[in-house]
Amino acid sequence: MHQPVAVRFDQGGVLHVLSRGVEGIVTRVDLHGSGSRTLVTSGVVGLDNAAFDAENRMFVSSYSSGGVTEMHPDGRIREIVPRGLDGPYGVTIDLGGTVYAADHYRLATPATTHEGEPSDGREGAEPGGVTTRHLMPFHHGITADGELLHSTSQYGSVQTYDPGHGTTRERAAGLRRPLGIAVGPDGSLVVAETDAGRVVAIDADDTLTVLAEGLDHPVDVAFDGAGRCYVSDDRLGAVLRIEDGRAAVVADGLGAPQGLAVLGDELFTVETGPRRLRAISLTTGESRTEAEDLPVGPPPGVVPRAEPALFAGGMPGGVLRFAGLAATPDGALLLSANGEGTVLRLTRPVPAEPAG
Repeated sequence: MHQPVAVRFDQGGVLHVLSRGVEGIVTRVDLHGSGSRTLVTSGVVGLDNAAFDAENRMFVSSYSSGGVTEMHPDGRIREIVPRGLDGPYGVTIDLGGTVYAADHYRLATPATTHEGEPSDGREGAEPGGVTTRHLMPFHHGITADGELLHSTSQYGSVQTYDPGHGTTRERAAGLRRPLGIAVGPDGSLVVAETDAGRVVAIDADDTLTVLAEGLDHPVDVAFDGAGRCYVSDDRLGAVLRIEDGRAAVVADGLGAPQGLAVLGDELFTVETGPRRLRAISLTTGESRTEAEDLPVGPPPGVVPRAEPALFAGGMPGGVLRFAGLAATPDGALLLSANGEGTVLRLTRPVPAEPAG
């Protein structure tokens, strides 16, 4: 069987084996007749469960994109509860302009047609104009590096994925909930190891070095044009700069800052408490609110329950929400709007030309 994840009998006693891969394969096995097998490819990525009603209609769910879908015997599908993004969390853009989102169980990209316009799903894309590029567990941080993508998993690993060859290389394991990730000036991977309260670097030989420790709750990391490293700490309410193993405050009094990005001489961070984008001058230290009412974090008035860091067996004890931020080559920002399940492009208004 192809990556079996669940088995169910329909009303006629036919066994259905669901596969968890990107193809959405269901294998039907006639146990009471010829014993023949029939493979049906549904295109529902990440199947994980199924149920049959009194009329023997089959309904399936997806762990990677949510939703409930009716699946016909010939593979045709009908959405009952729409699928979409689980987060998203970390977001990045490669040199070719492709946007990638770390969406908890998968690597997702916007689906496009051959003209480069967003797809409405009729070009083989999943509903909502999303394409699943790769399935991966609990991945939340991501950054593009040439033709490669580096990501962090709340299972404690850091990986490098090659989309062109479909290969994955583990760079580190056993970390305590790594989250934000960036590529340093020397090519090393710099990671915010959130539950350990430290920032670490992983070199080309996968050797790990601690850059700073004793932090409260580091979430994301970013570098400016001079190669200086910045880290956001959402519990401390501050953005820090790492200098010779020490953390110097760049801005404090912030409301749970998470995602970080640098554009020119300004550092941007997402304040998930007041749900706004803050711009900080790296020259003067002055800051201003750049955007408000962003769809990030839990809904207003909702306080997430405290989750254990790990369950028995090392499985993460809950999802650490992360509103990622990334700069684009043309000076815009990409925001993981995890409060509504979208990726937003933020651009500054074009100044009006003076009259006359």
